[in-house]
Amino acid sequence: MPTPTCIFFAPPGTRLHDHAAMLEADGSIDLACLTADPIEFVDEVRANRPDIVVADLGDDPEAVLDLLEKLPTPRPRLLVQGPADQSAAILRAMRMGVREYFEEPPSEEQFRFAITALASEIVPESGGSKPARVVAVMGAKGGVGATIVACQLAASLRAGGARTAVVDLNLPLGDVSLYFDVQPAYTIANIAREIDQLDATYLRTLMQGRPDGVQILASPSQAEEAELVRGSHVENVLELLRQDFDWVILDVSRTWSEPTVRALDLADQILLVTLMDVPTLHHTRQHIDLLERLGHSGKRIRLIANRYSSTDPVTDKDVSDFLDREPDFRIPNDYPTTVASVNRGVSVAEVSPRSAVARAYAELNRCLHTWSDREPPAVEARGAFARAANLFRRT
Repeated sequence: MPTPTCIFFAPPGTRLHDHAAMLEADGSIDLACLTADPIEFVDEVRANRPDIVVADLGDDPEAVLDLLEKLPTPRPRLLVQGPADQSAAILRAMRMGVREYFEEPPSEEQFRFAITALASEIVPESGGSKPARVVAVMGAKGGVGATIVACQLAASLRAGGARTAVVDLNLPLGDVSLYFDVQPAYTIANIAREIDQLDATYLRTLMQGRPDGVQILASPSQAEEAELVRGSHVENVLELLRQDFDWVILDVSRTWSEPTVRALDLADQILLVTLMDVPTLHHTRQHIDLLERLGHSGKRIRLIANRYSSTDPVTDKDVSDFLDREPDFRIPNDYPTTVASVNRGVSVAEVSPRSAVARAYAELNRCLHTWSDREPPAVEARGAFARAANLFRRT
């Protein structure tokens, strides 16, 4: 039986805290994290993808259950300890899929038995694919080129051999299908209307794109259809896509709607696209502040400077002074190549494979692998550019 990776959310001095130390010491579990800090807890679950999460509901069960609901899907197996006199909390926990609810602190024997039972369900990995990493691409304001970044990055990932999907959550009237020169027969609005039918097979029928290319779940073609899409629809879609793809790129709206907030909650990485000018950086700081208030912090947020030029009047030092951080990645300003790419519905690699902007997206691909704890693709550059060109060709 494999050793389960566990994360504990429990304050010091509790019995769960003691059990965690005991099971780690005798090799029964691989303890990835033991914390009572909500932000650290969510970050560690996203980073480690544990098999089991153990949580103490404490004096505020609803707040801890809210925290558990924010965990990325598919959620790890949940084991909780909580009060016996709060039937609403117990019912909610069961509906969330909690596998074991201790109404009083468990004994060592009870706890070990529960962990062993959950560990017996874990199938050891046999070299198969891991669940997809989900990357949300968000613009700090309109016109910064976030959709272009999302599409070009997706093409680069697919060129390296990764199964890649793009979900257009730029509601309403997103442009992902336009940039790939695809006319979608179905959109995410179909899922909202027919959520009872949603499974992996049905979702595959809604995806657009070449069989060997990037797969697209398009934004609704009519503005009023965007009102149908809810955060729960986003969660259901991502739960299925994680199993079928290596990477899922989300082109999210810069407005803080329910689908956007849920998408950001479920993303492993958030790429915030900005420009090197004062108005855009002002919006960037507002977005970073709000993301941090929502529990997104640290290395999950990556700042992408688009249309970057060494002659920009705003320097990296200015950005550092204003945002307390420098850009994590810079995409060079190449207006002719980028516009030609958009107008023709092809990648920048096909328009100009040796250009600095084409090389930049290949490098962003490698950086994203590193940020996501994935092995960077070992692809010879010119071959990658050629494949990216094919993936963007008209369908």
